[in-house]
Amino acid sequence: MSVTSLAHAALNPAALNPASPNGIEVPLREPAPFVVVDDLVKTYPVAGWGPGGRRVVNSVDHVSLSIPEGEVLGLVGESGCGKSTIARLLVRMTSADSGSIRIAGKDVARLRGHDLLDFRKQAQLVFQDPFGALDPRMRLGHSLDAPLSAHGMGDRGQRRAIVLEMLREVGLDESFYDRVPGECSGGQLQRVVIARALILKPRFLVCDEPTSALDASMRTQILNLLLDLRKRFSLTLLMISHDLRVVRYLCDRIAVMYLGQIVEMAPRDELFERPRHPYTKALIAASMLEENGLYGAAALGGEPPSPINPPHGCRFHGRCPQAEPLCHAQPPELAPLGDGALVRCHIAQREVASAS
Repeated sequence: MSVTSLAHAALNPAALNPASPNGIEVPLREPAPFVVVDDLVKTYPVAGWGPGGRRVVNSVDHVSLSIPEGEVLGLVGESGCGKSTIARLLVRMTSADSGSIRIAGKDVARLRGHDLLDFRKQAQLVFQDPFGALDPRMRLGHSLDAPLSAHGMGDRGQRRAIVLEMLREVGLDESFYDRVPGECSGGQLQRVVIARALILKPRFLVCDEPTSALDASMRTQILNLLLDLRKRFSLTLLMISHDLRVVRYLCDRIAVMYLGQIVEMAPRDELFERPRHPYTKALIAASMLEENGLYGAAALGGEPPSPINPPHGCRFHGRCPQAEPLCHAQPPELAPLGDGALVRCHIAQREVASAS
């Protein structure tokens, strides 16, 4: 079974039929997930040459995941692990080296013409920095009107009515139509950025660190807004964050990335109550330290290895307190461990096998 099939089975245990002939589990026919990422690879060239030729940054390295319609999946990890690259790949702001992305049953890389325009309506990105996402000289109403105008949706009066309605949906009154970004707070601008992402009525929203530039009170307000909008607009979401508190508050399932790979994926409560991968455990410990005001304390030592020259074997072995010779020699696979969890760790897999 492929990694994508395993991911689907992990979030839908009923998708496996343990009573199949010969005791082999085979997938039953189930509705396909709304978003399917299969064996995705994205590299970026950098200056210089290595033994194998031109050096590259391995930003996304054979990532597979799926998101059922209506779910919020969290994607967490340290800066540089590949989260934002996945965000750009999902909305086709950049192209993958290999692998595929299917959204609503359509292969994103193959879309052309009207199909591509329709995809642009269906999948939208909420950017991290609201100040950088908006033209500082353009009135907010015009910024929200731009996508409608580009897609030929209505006349000027109709578009203005749509913009005013969307401003109300995100908790802003009509006075914001004529404001410029410099007249607004960070929280207000993030609401505008969310409104612009929703103006075309997408079905899939990718949120790339949408609260990282905000203070704690504004962060909670924006997260509550996203929860409300998810229900009202029947959205499927990917929430990208380095903050586990954010994904714990908002998400149904969480995937943990390290150095371009997913190392653990599980339902939210399962991941926080029974983390399996040592890296996930370290992230949770660091989050607990921050909650207790110990911002200078480190739960995980060292720095991630270079994505230009990732280590052989498990990529985490140089920072892992449990590493053993097998971890240095052989890269672990992302494997199901029950309860909807997938883990890329020799030790965690062995512990579960021994207990069963």
